[in-house]
Amino acid sequence: MERDVQGGILIDTHCHLNDPSFEGSVGDVLSRARGKGVTACVVPAYDRASLPRTLELAGRYPKAVFPAFGIHPWYLDGGGLEDVEYYLKRPGTSAVGEIGLDLAQGMPAREVQEKALVAQLDMAANLGLPVIVHCRKAHGLLYDILTAYRGKMDVVLHSFSGSFEVMERFIDLGCYISFSGSVTRQGAKKYHRCAHQVPEGRLLLETDAPSIATQTTVASCVEPHHAVEVARKVAEVRGVPYDEVCRISTRNAARVFSIPAASGAP
Repeated sequence: MERDVQGGILIDTHCHLNDPSFEGSVGDVLSRARGKGVTACVVPAYDRASLPRTLELAGRYPKAVFPAFGIHPWYLDGGGLEDVEYYLKRPGTSAVGEIGLDLAQGMPAREVQEKALVAQLDMAANLGLPVIVHCRKAHGLLYDILTAYRGKMDVVLHSFSGSFEVMERFIDLGCYISFSGSVTRQGAKKYHRCAHQVPEGRLLLETDAPSIATQTTVASCVEPHHAVEVARKVAEVRGVPYDEVCRISTRNAARVFSIPAASGAP
C-alpha cells in the first residue's frame, strides 16, 4: 500500500473510532490511514457505552488502536466513576480521557463537571497515566485545577481552542498542545499563531474524527488519514518540512501515550 508521497509517519492522538458512525468500517478506515502513513490512533472513550466499545477495538487492532477511558463533560450523568477506573486498569490503557470542562450553555452544572474532572485526574495520578482534556469556555478554571497536578501526569489539551497567551500559561504547566482540523481552516489565525509558536516538545496532532471538519472535508467524513492535512498545515505555518512535523509530533505522541514507534500493523 502506498504511503503519503513524503513518507512521514503520523499518530492521530485523538479520534473516535468508537463512534457508532464507524461501526463496521474500522478496518477499512485504519487501512486508509496506513496508506497515508498514519500508523496508530489514540481512541478515547467519552460516555459509558463507549467504554466497552473502546476496549473491544483495542483488542481487535492492538497495534493500531491505543485506548483511553474517561467520561466527557457532555455525558456526565451524576453516577459514580467505578466503571471508568475498572477500564483504566486494563492492560494497554494509554491515557485517561476524554475528560474535561465545558461551560457552554446547556452543559452539566459546573460543580458536577469539576467533581468528575478531579476524580478522573486523581485516577490518572494514581495509575501513572496521561490525561486527554476537553476544554471549552473554561480555560481559567481548568488552569486553576491543573496547578494542583503539576508534575503528577502528562496533560494533553485536545483540539486546543485557546489564545496564544492562554497556550503559554498551559505550556508553563507542562501541558501538551494538540491541533485538530480546526488549524487547517484558512481564516483560523488564532490557531495558526499557536501552531507556529508552540515548542517542538509540546506539539501533538489529531483529527477528533468524526467531530471536527478540516478545510477540505466536512466533520462527518473526517477519518484518521486526515491527520496528514493537519500536519501539512502545521508545517506550512511553522515554515518547516512536512516530514519534520511528522517526526516531532510522532516522537511526542509515542512518548506521552507509550506507543511503540513501529506501531500500525493490524
